[in-house]
Amino acid sequence: MKKRKCNINKYSRGKGRIPKQKIALFMIVRWSIMIIFSFLMIWGGLLFGLRSTNITLPIFSCPANNVQLTETSCYFLSHPKDLFTELPVKSIIIFFVSTLLFSILLGRVMCGFLCPMGLVQDIMDKIRGTTKTKGISTNEKLYSAFKPIKWFMILLFFGLGFIGGNFCNFCPAITVSPILAGIGVSLYVSGFLMICILIGSFFKRRIFCNICPLGYLVGLFHKLSLFRIKKDCIACTECGACYEACPMGIKTIYTERDKADVTEANCIMCGECIKCCPEDNALSLTCAGFKLYAASRKHVMSGYASKEVKR
Repeated sequence: MKKRKCNINKYSRGKGRIPKQKIALFMIVRWSIMIIFSFLMIWGGLLFGLRSTNITLPIFSCPANNVQLTETSCYFLSHPKDLFTELPVKSIIIFFVSTLLFSILLGRVMCGFLCPMGLVQDIMDKIRGTTKTKGISTNEKLYSAFKPIKWFMILLFFGLGFIGGNFCNFCPAITVSPILAGIGVSLYVSGFLMICILIGSFFKRRIFCNICPLGYLVGLFHKLSLFRIKKDCIACTECGACYEACPMGIKTIYTERDKADVTEANCIMCGECIKCCPEDNALSLTCAGFKLYAASRKHVMSGYASKEVKR
């Protein structure tokens, strides 16, 4: 079967060529969950007087914020010596069980739906769209440049703790939850990196998610997660819109021609690929086999229709 030559540049999200579509219910739900969960992660413990120290989430819930609602696995994963010397055996078991349970059941849905750091990045992207500023067009060279940075962050995350270092001094995420909760923290390099992330997120959506070591760890369990991205290869026309829309640069989502399951470790389940897919049911997001969100030609064309009406 001869493959069609695709020109993904005509769908360039960075250049703003995709007409504005009607807001899908899925996106409303996703943003609502992100906002509510981020609010609870930052101020939940302070407002409700509750705090869970037994169950840990493998996602950004900064340990420097001592009034947050839930405990995080981030600190102990990057400080293994503290994990095995400060906690009793029972707490260590609960730590690993809860972390694995959430990683397996949810996978990187936590990155796309629950992470406060993700919300901050998405807000920067929305600001760019509102100001009609041109973003950075995605390409393979850009995502290749992220790889060495990602592996360096992973090395710092898992390695510093063994030599007495503190990954928190290099983590840009530490500038979000503690400061917003009114807690003073020493920023060190992390403050400078957060400024870079904010600027980068303005021009390239979810830039930190491409190098986040904790997100990478959660992504390792993507084959066991209940959430999947499914593709109807017959319906797919290889237009490349999904790849251009993907903030994680997952190219196989449009190059795959055989498998129905195109879920990858880097996928944060944001639904942007489905939102921009112009073929009915060519792409869909499922949970335990149930379809939650599917591509719709009518939805994509609604943007073009609105554009024509304005003319």
